[in-house]
Amino acid sequence: MQKKDLKLIIVVLVAILGFYLVNLIVNSKKGTSVEVYVNNKLYKAIDINDEVEFKIKGKNGYNIVRVHDKGVEMVEASCPDKVCVHTGFINKPSQSIVCIPNKVTIKIKTDKKDSHEDIISQ
Repeated sequence: MQKKDLKLIIVVLVAILGFYLVNLIVNSKKGTSVEVYVNNKLYKAIDINDEVEFKIKGKNGYNIVRVHDKGVEMVEASCPDKVCVHTGFINKPSQSIVCIPNKVTIKIKTDKKDSHEDIISQ
């Protein structure tokens, strides 16, 4: 093994460690609310600590959503592929559930005080 090979291995390992640490920081935030969107419009916002189950009826079908244990899951859907149901239980702000045929999106949001957004001024 040459010196260049060893340097390349070290650089790759440092890059992997960096990506891992960034992922840990991003996923360390706790969700505070669940937002359900239908046709890209806010349908319902629910506190993540609530225990609730509800049905969303639309033109294309229905979805049954359950919020529990500080997370959310799609329990049942009328769509043919059931990708949204197979997504399973989510509880981190970087996760989401999407049902494309029924146009339903579920996101976990964090407290506004914790988020750092870029500001662009002119």
